[in-house]
Amino acid sequence: MIHLCKFFNLLELNIMESKEFIFEILVIDPSGKSEIQTPKSLLHGLLSNEKIWDEPIELKEDDLQCIQDGDLKLKIKPIDTSLVLYDLIESAFLIKVRSTDFDKIEKFRLPFVNHLKSRLRFDHIRILKDDISTEISNEIYPLINEIENLLRRYIAKFFIQKIGLDWWRKIIPDHVMDKARQRQDNDNVFSGTVETDLTLLDFDDLGEIIYKHKLGFGKQENVLDKVLALKTVDDLEKLKADLDSNYNRFFKTNFKSFGFDRKWKQLFVIRNKVAHNTLFVIQELNDAEALFSDLKEIITQAESKIDEFKFSLEEQVAIREAVTDQTDNENENDGLNETAGSLKIIGKIDLAAKYENESYDYKIISETELLKELQKAESTTKNLSSHFKYVGLKSFVTKLLGSKGYSIGPTYALVNILRDKEIVEIYDVEDELSYYPVKAIRKAKE
Repeated sequence: MIHLCKFFNLLELNIMESKEFIFEILVIDPSGKSEIQTPKSLLHGLLSNEKIWDEPIELKEDDLQCIQDGDLKLKIKPIDTSLVLYDLIESAFLIKVRSTDFDKIEKFRLPFVNHLKSRLRFDHIRILKDDISTEISNEIYPLINEIENLLRRYIAKFFIQKIGLDWWRKIIPDHVMDKARQRQDNDNVFSGTVETDLTLLDFDDLGEIIYKHKLGFGKQENVLDKVLALKTVDDLEKLKADLDSNYNRFFKTNFKSFGFDRKWKQLFVIRNKVAHNTLFVIQELNDAEALFSDLKEIITQAESKIDEFKFSLEEQVAIREAVTDQTDNENENDGLNETAGSLKIIGKIDLAAKYENESYDYKIISETELLKELQKAESTTKNLSSHFKYVGLKSFVTKLLGSKGYSIGPTYALVNILRDKEIVEIYDVEDELSYYPVKAIRKAKE
């Protein structure tokens, strides 16, 4: 098997070495500035620059003027311009360069066209075929694809684990969401089954989620509201604290400190060239490989630290207040009801829990109300004769409180806050009727 693998590797190498690359251009002298009128004079003009050749040999093939330089062969074909409708063109030539030596023809292209432009004074040069750029682009594309998918994976994992299923509405700026909505019909295969929101974002939009977003500042109106609301020095200090939150420090430590934004923008420039099928030099492949390696390391390391991140108590309260305000505004302005499962902020609690598809006129539960309902639920379970001697967290939030019209997302958020305040406890119960431990909630012992 090892010998067979070596055989195929050698076969692939031989195929690459025998592959022919073509660089074809159209050179035009529209005004007679170059003074080159014939293929022979063009050939001599090209040979006059010794810097672009190694050991050139002048020859003729199929009645065409040619130059053979080792593995590289150049042919010159005159173009008839007498029937051009709108222009009077003095001379035009089709030049085709072939070689199986990729490095040689890649290095040859730029000084070759520069010589035609600056020394031979052809004002109009157009590249018709460039296998070298295509080869480089094909090498770069898989790197772009892999790093883009790697960042999508990171964003999905971080925000779902730390914010909840509705992170998209809470984090993504409105103009980016509008762009995604316009593209929602791009995928008519998977979109009916899986979430495709992140696949609808541009490369630069994905990067900006990391290096531009700050907690509570994802939308422009949020920034304006916070600034206009400043009244005292304490307000200003709180705003500064928001900017220096655990969340923002996490991204600064794991992304900004490693130059993520600068490297992502540099790769974005190369990515755009790939997308638009433009011309490349080998240095851009080298740059893309280096940027890919650095960015992959940054994202992979950050992903390994997701579980270590935890919102501070102050951040949890701020997020819940922001969601509460947004929910109130949406209900007032749009008359829209929140569907169960729209937001869940709950640390280690199962994020994949499915809620019933019922809609209510949701309201936000207060700390006093939640503790009162929890006390009643605990009292009820103590008086039951069955084995259920605990208050299941999911049932308590979604069924008991949800049925009373309390918004599920902010309720889960409040549970997290009360847990961190050590007012309630979240614990596992080994239930004989379940195959895995059940999350339960109770008031903390005083």
